[in-house]
Amino acid sequence: MMDRVVVAVAVMASVWQEVSCSDPLLVDKNGMSLTFDGIGGLSGGGATSRLLVDYKEPQRSQILDYLFKPNFGASLQILKVEIGGDSQSTDGTESSHMHSADDLDYHRGYEWWLMVEAKKRNPDIKLYGLAWAYPGWVGNGSGSPFTYPKLTSSYIVKWLEGAKKVYDLDIDYIGIWNERSSSGKYVVTLREAINTAGFSKTLIVAKDGGADICNAMASDKAYANAVDIIGLHYPSDFSNFSLCHSFNKPFWASEESSSYDDANGAACWARVINSHWVLQQMTSSIMWNLVGSYYHGTNWYAESLMTAVEPWSGHYWVSPVIWATAHVTQFTQVGWKYLKNGAGSGQLPQGGYYATWVDPNGKDFTIVIVKIS
Repeated sequence: MMDRVVVAVAVMASVWQEVSCSDPLLVDKNGMSLTFDGIGGLSGGGATSRLLVDYKEPQRSQILDYLFKPNFGASLQILKVEIGGDSQSTDGTESSHMHSADDLDYHRGYEWWLMVEAKKRNPDIKLYGLAWAYPGWVGNGSGSPFTYPKLTSSYIVKWLEGAKKVYDLDIDYIGIWNERSSSGKYVVTLREAINTAGFSKTLIVAKDGGADICNAMASDKAYANAVDIIGLHYPSDFSNFSLCHSFNKPFWASEESSSYDDANGAACWARVINSHWVLQQMTSSIMWNLVGSYYHGTNWYAESLMTAVEPWSGHYWVSPVIWATAHVTQFTQVGWKYLKNGAGSGQLPQGGYYATWVDPNGKDFTIVIVKIS
């Protein structure tokens, strides 16, 4: 299907205009639906941004501008990062802030630095942390971070505290365990722990994996109440997610992909952003990965928003995926509303999807059309 995607077109209007029923495309602000939560990129899973920190100036800042600077490049609205766990987690290993129970160091790794740089460029960007692995001591030798939920919750709270106290970063979203099992008891314990520590505004996304999270929530009310956002990875728009929708919680593609950083990848990414809304009412899509700064020969090389693998020369590649992203992010804001299907969003008769975002407090709106033929 990816090679059938032809073009994505973004239209921004600064003045709201009434569209009559006889027009081919109806845009009706009275059809405002769910809140748009943003388009994001993911650093981690793992070590995907490793070479970026080795770039010298001005190239390093140029790359960061293409990713985060508003109205410039990708203009990302969410940055999701790996909470390092001292374990190989796809393309490398990211260091934990706690190698042991009596060890604490908030200056390891580069995700702290990356979040600070993103916030410098866009103070409104949302931040999201997720563990791919946990140090062995967190499970007290059991092999599972859920055996001792208070211990694991304390480990995550320490990470949130470091973000705030050392880097003045407020973490908007926290996940559970990337593409692994989850635990209702742990999620409830985590919610209590982060509230007690003063992070009640940090929302829990679960479970960064499959839709089986919805079955677990259906059988455990406390678990369901502790989850703020349902986040799935690579969800099919043609699956039945009615159970997930029944919780009336935001529903995200909390990890998604464009395939590769070429024109086909850009077209695929544009399609996914629109189709996730039109077919499944997903209000956020986050791309793995943010920047391909990992060596040739590693897993999923160049499956990124852009590629920066030559710090020694300063060369980097601003891919078409950046500009496919910009069609949405440069003309919307988190907190805008989607228009429901039939009122500004829907499927094109000959293949494709269109979606409309509106400013609920003004007259601005944006339509993005992705044609498939």
